[in-house]
Amino acid sequence: MQPDNYHWFDLNFPWIGIAGAAIMLILLFRTNLFRSNHEISKWQDITWLSWLGFTAYLIHNGEEYGIDLNGHIHAFPEQFCNTVTKVLGITDCSVPPAFYLAVNITLFWIIVPLGAIMSRQHPLTGLAIYSVIFINGLIHILPLLIGTGYGPGAFTALILFLPISVWVGYACFGKGKLPYASIVVLIILGLILHAILMSSLVAFLTGRISSILLILIQIFNAILLLLLTLIAERLIKR
Repeated sequence: MQPDNYHWFDLNFPWIGIAGAAIMLILLFRTNLFRSNHEISKWQDITWLSWLGFTAYLIHNGEEYGIDLNGHIHAFPEQFCNTVTKVLGITDCSVPPAFYLAVNITLFWIIVPLGAIMSRQHPLTGLAIYSVIFINGLIHILPLLIGTGYGPGAFTALILFLPISVWVGYACFGKGKLPYASIVVLIILGLILHAILMSSLVAFLTGRISSILLILIQIFNAILLLLLTLIAERLIKR
């Protein structure tokens, strides 16, 4: 069962994100504010692509926690819990609403913009968002591929996450660009982030950690993504 103690911000943060995404789309496509290199196309500019990834995730959150293609409001938590309870064979999925905020607000409202700001000096850090986007996109479309149906977030994963990820791989890596090894690093970091998220949630649902620790782990997980990307970038340059 889903908790019924959602507060105003729990239910409305995706709509705030959608409003932010609308503003970002105007600024991205109608101005040069988020470009770092005016001698190349926006679509090859790592800083611009970093902010594009941030914007794409705000839109994705709108489908997950705002309204999905079936017209369901705040649909992802219920679908997520249904999946988790089936996999774990448990009946109670009392995930605290703060869990979803800790995941999304910390990572996509704070850490990802910080990485985009840093991207002028640390390009791989700016592209850290794509480590999440690529893995998350695959997770979302897997049910479609195996025939179990649509889940909230699958549409934006299919039309935004995977195409943009493929483009970033083409535009930002290779000869004269970031080394291909960086792509492997981003995929690994995306897997690590999702593994920490899911293992901590399983630990909470099976009574091994408290809700406070669950939430703190999500905050740490977001910060860890930024730190590991910075470390990896330095090691790859050597």
